[in-house]
Amino acid sequence: MIQYMAVIIGGGIGAAARYGSNQLVLSLWRGPFPLGTLCVNALGSLLIGFLFQIFESQKVPGELRLFFITGFLGGYTTFSSYAVETLRLFSAGQLKQALLNVLTNNLGAMVLVAMGMWLSKTLVK
Repeated sequence: MIQYMAVIIGGGIGAAARYGSNQLVLSLWRGPFPLGTLCVNALGSLLIGFLFQIFESQKVPGELRLFFITGFLGGYTTFSSYAVETLRLFSAGQLKQALLNVLTNNLGAMVLVAMGMWLSKTLVK
């Protein structure tokens, strides 16, 4: 039961953080490109790489892993929003924006996960 509570609480906090992060970016950016979603996905990818590496190298209880990775970061990252936004760009005939969204979210996420893993190895000894 505690595992489910860790995921539920972490997911709720992550979803609220996603909404707040997206609103912050939208207050600064008014262009057609979904920059808020990209920023959330980028930060979430960096954080998951960082935390995953720490959790692998340290004795971290399973409940904390569930809270942060499955719950918080699962609620924080927005790949379902990304998919809808990308399809809307394609449907609107904005092919370049749609392809840019696919490339930056997917390749960027992989690069940032690797960077997060490297950061945790470098900073946490």
